[in-house]
Order: sequence, then C-alpha cells, then structure tokens
Amino acid sequence: MLDLNVSRWHRSTVDGPKSAELLSPRQVADALGVSESSIKRWSDDGLMATQKTAGGHRKLARADVLRFVREQGYDIGKPELLGLARVARDPFVDRAVRDQLVAALVAGDAEAIRRLLVALVIRGEPLTAIFDELLAAALHEIGAQWEHGGVRVFQEHRAIELVHRALHEIRQLLTRRLPARRPTAIVATLSGDPYTVATTMAELTLYDAGWSVTNLGADNPAHTLVEAISSLRPRLICIGINWVGELEPFAAGYASIDAAARSERAALVIGGVRTTPALRAKIHYATCCASMRELADFASSLVPDAGRATRPRSARP
Repeated sequence: MLDLNVSRWHRSTVDGPKSAELLSPRQVADALGVSESSIKRWSDDGLMATQKTAGGHRKLARADVLRFVREQGYDIGKPELLGLARVARDPFVDRAVRDQLVAALVAGDAEAIRRLLVALVIRGEPLTAIFDELLAAALHEIGAQWEHGGVRVFQEHRAIELVHRALHEIRQLLTRRLPARRPTAIVATLSGDPYTVATTMAELTLYDAGWSVTNLGADNPAHTLVEAISSLRPRLICIGINWVGELEPFAAGYASIDAAARSERAALVIGGVRTTPALRAKIHYATCCASMRELADFASSLVPDAGRATRPRSARP
C-alpha cells in the first residue's frame, strides 16, 4: 500500500451525510439527458430506488442516482445538476486536474474535493487509477509543501479529514450485485501507527474488486489482529506500516500476526513508507505493495473470480 502518512492526524472521525439530497424525476432526467418517463420507468422496474414524499410525489436520493449511473455506465450530460465536477476525459489525470485537487485540499474546499473525486468514480474511472495517479500524488504534494513551509499544519490535517469524507461518500456508491459468498479481507495498522488514508483506500479497492472487507482502522495491538484473524478467518490481511518505533518489539508483535495468518492460510500483505529493507528482512509477508493497483492485482491472483458480479438489467431511455 502507498505511503500516505502526510499528516499526523491520528484517527478519522468522519460522519456520512446527515441527510440524503432528494431530486425530482425531472431534475434527474435533465442531468442524464433522457425523458422523465424513462426515469419513472426505471424506478418502476426497480433499477433506480425512489421514495414518496408526504404529498405523494416521487423523489430520488442523489446517492441512489449516482450508483445507478455508475452501474449502467451512463454519461452524465449535465454533471453539475447532480453535484459533480465536469472533468475532461482524455487524460482524466493531468497536471491541471491534480493542481485543482491540491488547491481544493489546501483551501479546505470540501465540496470541490467531493465533486471532483465522486465525478471520476461515477464516470467509471478505475478506483486504482484515481487513488494512485490523482489522490496519492496530490497528498504527496501537500506533504512536500508542508515540509517546505508552503502548507501549515492545520491545512494538512484538514486536507486529510476532507479526503476521508470523500472516501466515505465513494464507499456508498460501490454497492454491487455480488455473490453472497465472497472472499474476506482485513485491513489495519498496528500499535502507534495512526495513518488511515491508505488503509481506507485499500478497503475500497478490495471491496470494489468483490471482497468482503473489515477495516479495523489504526493503532491496533498485535493481539487484536490475532483475535480478528481467528474470528473472521480472512483470505487476505493488509497491514499499513507507516510508523514502527523500535524494530525488535515491532517484529515480535508482527510475528504473532504472521503465525495467525499462516494458521488460516491467509496471505499477509504489507505496504507503507516504513517497509524498509531492514524491516522486511525481519518479517514474513506474501507481498509488499507500493500502490493500490498492485494490491488489486495481487488480490485477483488469489481469487480470480472475486469481482465477478451479476450483470444488472440494462436501462434503456
């Protein structure tokens, strides 16, 4: 997993949207460039969730509309009507887009961050590309600016918090028609390691690839991971290592996790800035991932059919 410890922010305390934004069938039709009757027919066919107001009017939650658009592969004619940014398609990650994201992160513009990242997800860009080529690069740049005095500590902390909020919303859009029995994975960091952006991205990457994922968050004692492995019996365990402290005590605690993983025949994956040659010589692992793309590829090699979803019914205007 990527080294994304650009902040000293310890734990994410992100809450989701307090209430769903409701749209009328006409608003959705205008955004997608289809007829209002198509929206109503898709709703009646169960392709797009709707709800009724006290007055009997049909309304659609914006999150449900965005999930539908992503599943069906629709191009949104007017993304601004659905609260999304308009992003050029080729290439989707160029210097201008990256600069736009960096500026929004430094300024603390939560809406601009959300609009940009969610728009790319809805358009069907691979999560791994969004995470590796855009988000990670932007966060690394903010970290570099902080080191040279261009970004203040509160701006860096705020940027990390806003990224977590955007990732939370993205998670709500990744519902897929997947088999009931899916391979399981655990993602976590160990005691003293507070960095959660990379492990959250790992969670979303694996979930979108068809895995059932338990994210234990940050700062987990080794015995907690051992208990989780014994209870959940995962096929894959991802540990972010961005803080170690004393090498020998870390390696001793890690060894108990490795033993638990071996007993369950689970693959142990590591990643992060502290996965140095000296550390890796002290511990056992299946692979060390430097990107979300590498993690997705490794997970696919373990269970090639994990991401095979039931094809949703096609929606025609």
